[in-house]
Amino acid sequence: MSFNPHLIKRGCPDAITLFKLLITGYIMKAGTLWLKPVKLLAVASISWLMVACSEPATPEIDGEQATNSPTTVATLQFEQDKHYRLVENIDAEDARPPYLIEYFWFGCQHCQRFEPVLESILLRRPELTLVRKHAAVARHWQTDARIFYTLQQMNLEHLTKPLLELYSEKQQLTPVDLQQFLTSHQVDQAQFFDIAENSEQVVVKLQQSASEMQNNEIGGVPALVVNGRYLILPHADINSLEAYLALIDHLLAK
Repeated sequence: MSFNPHLIKRGCPDAITLFKLLITGYIMKAGTLWLKPVKLLAVASISWLMVACSEPATPEIDGEQATNSPTTVATLQFEQDKHYRLVENIDAEDARPPYLIEYFWFGCQHCQRFEPVLESILLRRPELTLVRKHAAVARHWQTDARIFYTLQQMNLEHLTKPLLELYSEKQQLTPVDLQQFLTSHQVDQAQFFDIAENSEQVVVKLQQSASEMQNNEIGGVPALVVNGRYLILPHADINSLEAYLALIDHLLAK
């Protein structure tokens, strides 16, 4: 039995129950529509190979100091299915080339550590547009995805970085942690929970992310896709910011 992303439905617990979800990963309010996708996602995590927080295609990079010499990077020969592979039917969300799509999860330590690398890439290639998509396939990712897409709908996607930092600091979010975060960033909590519960657009985003990852067999996060076509693969050759940039440049030119 495979996971059908379109079975993700509208409906979310109230604030207290949502907070409990963040702690336990399990719905406390039985009988709601929210219970169904959680069960389905549990099945998906078993039936669809292995979906996990995984090492990114490049190790941690401190600042912009590359470990490869320019000569080594210049001699790299990038190959399909070795350094990257083709993916399809990825929604660019109105972005036009050149752009990057990142699949991530707030609670993933590798995603948290990849953030400075991603920032360095965008700093060095300011022409790139970044499209973020929160993974929603694994059972315990869906609530976090709903938080991300709710903030996105409120035009508060800039809170992604501080939320990553909060998840990194706390390891496991508590009700107080999330409430304090929303308060400290002056987020209208009534609007936030109304959108999380009732927005069809949030549901569409959850379905879309889950479908794209499943259909393209993207089994871990963070995952970076160039121009909606090329998924960067982990490889020993991509061991520096310079090598990563060289691979991105290579794919952008295709």
